[in-house]
Amino acid sequence: MNQVKIEESLFGKLPDKQIVKKYTMTNKNGFSVSLISYGASIQSVLTKDKAGKMVNIALGFETIEEYLSNPYIGSTIGRVSNRIARSRFELNGNVYHLEKNEGGNTLHGRPKGLAMKNWASAIVDNHVKFSYVSADGEGGFPGEVWFDAWFKLEENENTLSIEYKAITDKPTPVNMTNHFYFNLNGRDSTDRIYNHLIKINSDKYLELNTDNTVSGNCKQVDQSKYDLRDFTLLAERISIDADWPENGFDNYFLGNNNSSDLALSVLASVKNPSNGIMFELKSNQPGLYFYTGNFLDISTSHGSHFKKHHGFCLEAHNYPDSLNHKQFP
Repeated sequence: MNQVKIEESLFGKLPDKQIVKKYTMTNKNGFSVSLISYGASIQSVLTKDKAGKMVNIALGFETIEEYLSNPYIGSTIGRVSNRIARSRFELNGNVYHLEKNEGGNTLHGRPKGLAMKNWASAIVDNHVKFSYVSADGEGGFPGEVWFDAWFKLEENENTLSIEYKAITDKPTPVNMTNHFYFNLNGRDSTDRIYNHLIKINSDKYLELNTDNTVSGNCKQVDQSKYDLRDFTLLAERISIDADWPENGFDNYFLGNNNSSDLALSVLASVKNPSNGIMFELKSNQPGLYFYTGNFLDISTSHGSHFKKHHGFCLEAHNYPDSLNHKQFP
């Protein structure tokens, strides 16, 4: 018998009276993950530190109103993650123009992408399943797409598995991820992520244009702040570009696993020496986007203030803007 307990509750209501559901999964170790149907989002992650104290390491909110005002916090991202330059792409000889939401570009799937949808949800066996149907032409993308996001908590290990599925009735791009923010000191800690040690298994990263779209060029990490192949203190690397307006990481790293069999590999690891909490990201995707919350500035209803560098994101997905760079997979 599976010993993962899953509880369903009411999280809140949207302005149009749609009910937003909350699901809390807890395994035999006491490790717990809460999800909400709005954005198919991770709302909290409770784990024990080395002293046995429960710590919520996921940035999240206690009210639906805060999620409406602060998109992407813990949410499922799509149809296409990251930036599509000039909000356009060509597919099978047709040029598609998308809704813009970051200057002249499209970020994370359009102004009302998957992160801003209230997904249908249900407990299915030992999973929580979220589903959403995106209409043909929504946001400018072709094809009707049936999206599923499956979340599963392992019984004996403190492991959360996320699996995405998309079925479409015509050729269309799909590149999904989850935009969690973690702070291994704790969501409500006044300490930011500077004391975290990070390791990213990557020899190369993608060069950026001034608007944070990718240029199409791959660069070696050697002798640069992007060389994170051994555990590195974040404070030291973030301070390198303290005069840069963004000041932090906002970059796509290419994974070193060249296998094409969709096997899971470790893309990144993060640990907090202060309390012993460690996080490891495994994925079948070719790389990840590393973001250090460079623009966070949110006062929450539960009394915390998510400041700059209060959380980190490790978003596993395909190369950004691959639609406009034919050399990308």
